[in-house]
Formats: sequence, structure tokens, C-alpha cells
Amino acid sequence: MDKINKDAVAILKYVGGPQNVNSLVHCVTRLRFELKDSHKIDEKKLNDLSCVLSIVHTGGQDQIVIGPNVAEYYDIIQQKLAANKQTDSTKSPEANSSNKVKFSLTKIISGAFMPLLSIMSGAGMVKAILTVLTSLHWLSATSTPYLVLAAAGNSVFYFLPIFVGITLAKEFKADPFVGGALGAALLEPSFTHLIGKHGLNFLGMPLDPIDYSTTVFPIFVIIGAYVILERLLKRIIPQQLQFFLNSTICLIILVPATVLIFGPFGNTVGNWISTIIMWLFGKSRLVAGLVLGASYSFLTVLGLHWGLVPITLQNLKIYGGDVIGGVGVCAFWAQIGVALGAFLYSLIKSKNPKLESLAGSVTVTGIFAGVTEPILYGLIMPSKRLIIITAIAGGLGGAVSASLHVVVKSFLIDNIFSILMMMYEPIGFMILGSGTALLTGALLTYFWGFEKSTKK
Repeated sequence: MDKINKDAVAILKYVGGPQNVNSLVHCVTRLRFELKDSHKIDEKKLNDLSCVLSIVHTGGQDQIVIGPNVAEYYDIIQQKLAANKQTDSTKSPEANSSNKVKFSLTKIISGAFMPLLSIMSGAGMVKAILTVLTSLHWLSATSTPYLVLAAAGNSVFYFLPIFVGITLAKEFKADPFVGGALGAALLEPSFTHLIGKHGLNFLGMPLDPIDYSTTVFPIFVIIGAYVILERLLKRIIPQQLQFFLNSTICLIILVPATVLIFGPFGNTVGNWISTIIMWLFGKSRLVAGLVLGASYSFLTVLGLHWGLVPITLQNLKIYGGDVIGGVGVCAFWAQIGVALGAFLYSLIKSKNPKLESLAGSVTVTGIFAGVTEPILYGLIMPSKRLIIITAIAGGLGGAVSASLHVVVKSFLIDNIFSILMMMYEPIGFMILGSGTALLTGALLTYFWGFEKSTKK
């Protein structure tokens, strides 16, 4: 413990001291500093500390990778910052004005998903194991053991709005339990029972219930509205009533607003996107494949890819094959390529065991289970370079596949087994397009994906 205390004090010193720290949070493995002046960091001395695995500058933050015991360092540093708080409070208004933190979308996304990476990877591994067992016919998909284990593997993904509501509220320094409750309301049986019914209304306003399971776009919108509403309520409601009244008002206003406005808006945007994409396919397959392949991963992040599902189902019914799935699989393998490139980079170049462990596990769950959320939220979205690489790799692969008329033959989850079961045609051209995406993602990530500041 003495060594941890000594190293924690040293870390605070080498980032410029307490007076240089605007805020500090931590995720699974990193101390995430927001500093007044990043130039005051002494990276050489930080890297000399045995507890520091690497230093990353991204999303407006200076992140120091510690490992799974990061919380111990965080607690000690927070104590030092609290002791310095009294001195900070005596600063002039001019000095305090520099403490304003710049908004960063990548920082918000990273803060929302980084705490979930461990459980998402674990659940993905469960799904991967079940996929292997059923593909080998060692376990029936209707058996009791399968259904129980499927519940374990699907839980975090199905209830993603709840988990993201909690972590996102924390990121905005709002009540995480209200954030979780807002997400849970979208999955509560009283509401989900309404899905598929028509002619519904809420206080005279038309209501078209949508399935929000596994989605993240609506919860990002609702938490953004919650943060604004909560801050307003804290100003106008007496302190002694805020304990119960703030959360009551937020639930009464925001849950109906989500099911009436926010959710349907996202669904409408998804339908617009699907219309534009099919128009592009009619004009130029190469351009359509390039655009869809480059954007598909990020449509998935926002949950807007569901707007493409009706077209996919219609294509399968009428033509027996779907061109959208033929391009979407390239975006999937582009993400796998990024994860594989990160794994090889950590193994060969950076010698970073934490990056190696994360990248290796998410690569396996992606290949075997088709679960790429940990790759998207843990590796790609926090990094501008990896976002660019994912778009390039997916776009190139998508252009190849679309030009060669690759289609999927059924509604499926992309993984290695969907290839082995010949669910695409022509299968050779599908492998060519997906292989292009995979290799492009892996090579660009390995050679360009990480800034020099992350190397050790």
C-alpha cells in the first residue's frame, strides 16, 4: 500500500500538481485527467513509474493506463485533490474561468461504455461458446441449458439502455440511478406489451411503441435532456423537496417524451437513411457500397441500422438475397480487423498487456459470436484515428462486395460460422470483400492507429 500511495502522489505531481487538474475520473484501467495545461505533463517521469502502462491523449483527456487496480490510485489522488480544494476556492474569477471543460463527444461516448467493457466482453464470450456448441450440434438451441446460458449472454446487450443510462448519467455528474430508471422504463413489460399494437395514443397524442432493447441512440438523447432538466429543477425547486420531486418530474416528463418524440425521431432518421442508401444502389453499386460500408458501423452505434431491416426482409422475401447484408458484413469484418490490428500492435510494438488483453478478447468474441459492441465502444469510438480506419476499411470492402453483387441469403448474425455455413453468395466474392475490409482495418490500425504518445 505504501508503494501505491507513493506512486499515486508521484502521478499527481507529474501531471502538473493538484492546481493543474480540472477533474479526474477513472474507468476499468485508466485514470482520466482533464487538465488545465497538458503541456505540464512530464511523460518521461510518468513512464518511468512501474505502475504506469501507457499514456493516452484522446477526447480532451490525458489518460494514464494503470490496470485493474486503478481505483486504489484514484482514491489516493482524489484525497490529495480534496485537500487542495480550499486553496482552489480562493482563486479569482478569472482563474476559475479556465476550469471550464470543453465538450467532447468522443469523451462522452468513451465514458459511457468503458465501464461496461468487462461485462460486455464476458457476455460476448458466453454467446461465442453457445454459437460453437450449437454449430457442432453438441447443444440444442431449444434445450434448457442453452436458454439459461443464452439469458446470461444476452442480458447486458438486451438491457443496454439501462447500463448506458447509468454510466452516461455519471459522465454528466447526474444521478446514475435516475439515468438507469429512464433506460429501464423503455424495457418495462407494461411498455413492451404495447409494441406491435396500432392506434394507440398518450393523452391524445399518437403513440407508436418501438423496441428499445439493445439500442443506445434513444438513451443518449434522453440522458442529455435529463441533465438539462435536472439542472433547471435544482434552481427552481426548494432544496428540501428535491430529494423526491426532481426524480418524479424527470420520470413523468422524459419517459413519455422518449416514446412520443425521441425514439420515433431516431426511427424516422433510420428510415430516411435506408431510402437514401437504396437510391444510391439504384444509381451506382460501387458508390452505395462505399458509403454504406463506411457508415454501417456508426449507424449501428446510434441504433439507426434498424431502419434498414424492413428493406433487408423485403429483399430476402422477393429476391432471396439482400445487398445491404452483403455490404454490412464488410463493416463487421472491418471492426474485427481493427481489433486484430490493435492486438498485434500491443503484442509486437507497444508491449502493452492491457491493450493486448482487451483487443484479444474482443477479437475472439467478434469472430465467433458476431458481438462487436466491445470493439466499437471500447476501441474504436474513443479514438478518432480508429474511427477513420473503420470507415476506410468498411468502405473499401463494401465497394468491392457491392460491385460484385454479394448478397446474404437469410437474416443472420455475421460471424465465422455464417461463412462456413455458406450464408452468402457468391461466397468467393464475399470473402474477397470482407477480406479487403479485414486486412485494411488490421494494417492501418497496426501502422497508424495509435499515436506516438501511447507507445512505450
